Amino acid sequence: MSYRLEDFDLAEEHVRRVMSPSPVIRSGWLSDMLRADVFLKLECLNPGHSFKIRGAMHSLLSQNPLPNYVVTASGGNHGLGVAIAARLLNIPCRVFLPISTSKYRVELLEKLGAEVRLAGNTWDDANKIAIEFASETSSLYIHPFADVEVITGQGTIINELIDQIDNFDMILVSVGGGGLITGITRNLDARGLLDHVEVHSVETKGADSLFQSISAGKLVTLPDITSIAKTLGARRTTPEIFSYLRDRLSGAHIVTDKSAVASMVEFLEHEKILVEPATSCTVSLLTSGSLDIEGKRVVVVICGSNVTLDELSAWRQRFDV
Repeated sequence: MSYRLEDFDLAEEHVRRVMSPSPVIRSGWLSDMLRADVFLKLECLNPGHSFKIRGAMHSLLSQNPLPNYVVTASGGNHGLGVAIAARLLNIPCRVFLPISTSKYRVELLEKLGAEVRLAGNTWDDANKIAIEFASETSSLYIHPFADVEVITGQGTIINELIDQIDNFDMILVSVGGGGLITGITRNLDARGLLDHVEVHSVETKGADSLFQSISAGKLVTLPDITSIAKTLGARRTTPEIFSYLRDRLSGAHIVTDKSAVASMVEFLEHEKILVEPATSCTVSLLTSGSLDIEGKRVVVVICGSNVTLDELSAWRQRFDV
């Protein structure tokens, strides 16, 4: 698979068709607490309120000619990215979602003109059905984390960070299937920066397929997704992503759902932004004290904010935070 600097530059050109660089802000709260310079890459302010628009847009614009129909499966955010990109390019799309997907996420997709189908108990189940449908209808299928174009598109975050921050020592990235962190790591690798920048993955317990795989030294398939962080809900990453990341990550970490919800509340109180537990888990790791960050410049990818106050309220009650 090709991951050259020119590949990321082309992907950036495609991403610019739909969005400006996402903002980076220095968090005074986290920086003061941790005696470090902590920067927040606010992917939650992108179209679709997550990083997913990057890979979706690059994937579609890499097709020549453009497809007549596009199909995908999602835990929510990837579907939004594909739906927005497809709508911009006037391409009909269908998104398959697990039956547990919230009504809120379904309605977001439908408002964007996507055809939504609920199928299967997990993303993996919905994905199998999506692949079958795409094959039967000769449609373009876009995988949320395994496709080269999707991974490259997600990696354009680094193109922006290079321009926005003089340098940084560490980056924290939450992991579902692994497309985002692979794109980020591949881009750093192509620039010769992996010796200078630590890359740490973060998952919630119960949606921790990468952590389990790295710990076991082999690909692990989770029996089920038990975490509330449904947008991290891939039961297994790919062999290619696993073999690449296991030798290049500076650390793989998990946090509990309870700590992720507590960090959602703290983040809302201090930064005035409501984020998903799939995002707040990175903040939870950062504030846990388990990383040596004093005096360092640290980037936290704030990857998504598709969550409701009702969900946060229910989780606070459930976990007593």
